Amino acid sequence: MKKLFVLCASVILLACLTTSCGKGCHCYLKTDVTHMMPVFEDETMNKEDCEAMEAQLNEEAGFPDFYNCK
Repeated sequence: MKKLFVLCASVILLACLTTSCGKGCHCYLKTDVTHMMPVFEDETMNKEDCEAMEAQLNEEAGFPDFYNCK
């Protein structure tokens, strides 16, 4: 049972690490916790451009914290 737990924890940790190191920019509504429906996607954007896109989307929405871009 302990070996199964360690194996599952390892797979989950590896999955989290690979998704967090992805390139590009993906913007979602704050309420979309599953990240199933992106509002904006671009695989070539760097971090600064992605932050600028988040600010632009939030400004257009009229709320300071409506969208979240990664």
